[in-house]
Amino acid sequence: MIRLALRTVPVFAVIIGFAMFLAAYMNFSGVRSAYLDLIRSRMAMTADGIGNDISTASTLGIRLTEQTTLPGLLARQAATDPLTLSIDVASDDGTVVFSSDAKRVGANDAAGGDASAFRQEDHIVNDIGAPVGTVVVRLNRSAIDAEIDRLRFDILNGAVPAGLFAVAAGSLICLLLLTNLHRRARRSALGQSDDDPIGRAAREMKKLQPETNA
Repeated sequence: MIRLALRTVPVFAVIIGFAMFLAAYMNFSGVRSAYLDLIRSRMAMTADGIGNDISTASTLGIRLTEQTTLPGLLARQAATDPLTLSIDVASDDGTVVFSSDAKRVGANDAAGGDASAFRQEDHIVNDIGAPVGTVVVRLNRSAIDAEIDRLRFDILNGAVPAGLFAVAAGSLICLLLLTNLHRRARRSALGQSDDDPIGRAAREMKKLQPETNA
């Protein structure tokens, strides 16, 4: 019994532990995806709103470089989100024309060299489909990664105690089942179970033995 328990219970504990780890990973993956989707949705709404204003002005004949109200609009939009690094409006050649960060005006916007930012781009076209420019919303990637790490830590803090409890409870249940099965096996082997046909047959044979000898 002890040897069987030493072999079975650890395997059972490993299976439960793996299942709890998988559940925690799937939980974190779902929370992370939901968080990033929320951020992308918010960035897309901001970029789309600014892009619509620029497109409307272009339809009225106001060129991108003449839309002088954009810096104030970009600054107000950037101030609503503490994660925002900048909101830029670039011309169709990639040069930043307006930005909530004055230092970026005149620079060439390149996604490949902007690893520190989490970006959302909205390409603007006029009413005949010609490109006008691009709205670029840039968020702080380090801050987003830090928030994801915090979510991972919170989920891990909840999953570890729950996992240990599940392993302990599952191991105890497994041990109780093995004990019960071992007890039934011993009773069956000793012919003490009334429901055991082999035990009943053995007892009947013992009763017939004196008559046979006589």
